[in-house]
Amino acid sequence: MIWLLCAAVITAHTIVQDDAVRLRSEAQSAQHIADSLKTEWSIHWRRSDSIRIESMFLRMRSDSLRKVQKTLIAKATAIEKRIRDSIAHESAIVDSASNDSTAIDSATVKSDEVDARLRESVTRAQLAKVRAGQTLSDSLTMHVMSMEPDTGTASYYAEAFHGKKTSSGEPFNMNGLTCAHRWLPYNTKLRVTNLANGKSVIVRVNDRGPFKHTRLIDLSKGAAKELDMIRAGTCRVAIEVDVPSE
Repeated sequence: MIWLLCAAVITAHTIVQDDAVRLRSEAQSAQHIADSLKTEWSIHWRRSDSIRIESMFLRMRSDSLRKVQKTLIAKATAIEKRIRDSIAHESAIVDSASNDSTAIDSATVKSDEVDARLRESVTRAQLAKVRAGQTLSDSLTMHVMSMEPDTGTASYYAEAFHGKKTSSGEPFNMNGLTCAHRWLPYNTKLRVTNLANGKSVIVRVNDRGPFKHTRLIDLSKGAAKELDMIRAGTCRVAIEVDVPSE
């Protein structure tokens, strides 16, 4: 009887030990899979960061070239008008065309200067430490936004969120001059300009959002009043990082 009891105990211990070994083996396998997935995620993350950087430069370069295009069209139109109005004064037209060419060249040079400044920002940001929770492209976009505004649709939020905690932990004050942005660091100051009426306001980032794909920034009601967008609810804005003058 004792022999049978000992055999049962040994069998139970063996089963428990086998289960433990199996569970450790499964845990080790899961660890390998997790490490592999993390490595794969890291590769895709860096790749997506590079794509964001390249797309950002393409967009900024496109914006610069559009400005040059508008300058070229305006100058060409002016030259054509002078030709029509002053066909008899050829020397005056030649001088005018020469001046317009200088203006066009200046616009092209300015576009190239903006591009060079962006490239310089890339080098600076790559050498600097990237903020925790940000990607390199986020850091670069901050550099860009201090030189060239980002444009998009702004909305605002008010009574329904008044007094509630923002993502930064501070209570939301709808009458303050604050905003929600998807990734800009908390306490970053932004100059927001209503493109419809030219009014602008300085706001501070203290919340995350907006999470609607078509929106660029979510403003407090106080900031929305400054931009005169309360009735419309949304408006097209330009936002840029407000860099204090030294």
